[in-house]
Amino acid sequence: MSFQDLLSIAGSVLLALGGGSVLVFALAKWLGGVWAGRILEAEKARLVREQELLVRRRNAYAKLAVALRVFLRHEGDGWDDGKDTDARTSRFHEAYDEAALWAPDEVMNAIGEFLDLIKQMQQEPSSVSQSALLESYADCIASMRRDCGFPATKFNYRIVHF
Repeated sequence: MSFQDLLSIAGSVLLALGGGSVLVFALAKWLGGVWAGRILEAEKARLVREQELLVRRRNAYAKLAVALRVFLRHEGDGWDDGKDTDARTSRFHEAYDEAALWAPDEVMNAIGEFLDLIKQMQQEPSSVSQSALLESYADCIASMRRDCGFPATKFNYRIVHF
């Protein structure tokens, strides 16, 4: 075997290894692109679902915050002023049911505590102070606010009567 034959064999081996590595590199790049595309699509779909959920929650919270006001009153006023009671009750039930579908436990538990106070107050009118009721309502609003994108909120909701 001559030196030239030895160089020819070595060149063939290097060419074969180099060609194989180019082929492996090309396939790895293609496969990486496919995986990256799938991961990107899955991430986009997840973000779209989260955005849709946030929009649904915000809409439900806006309705619920307004509907919960039916339970608030001025100090000394009666619970039922006789005006549009059935419509307000219907709006409350609709908003409450929608929130029950879309809101997380933290929000629904805060609302549940508020409704428990209302129930207790209706059974025994002097058992719950107006300030405790207003504080519970403000807690409901704060829990909705935290869930809608302000997790570290320090906002203190104030009840305003005219």
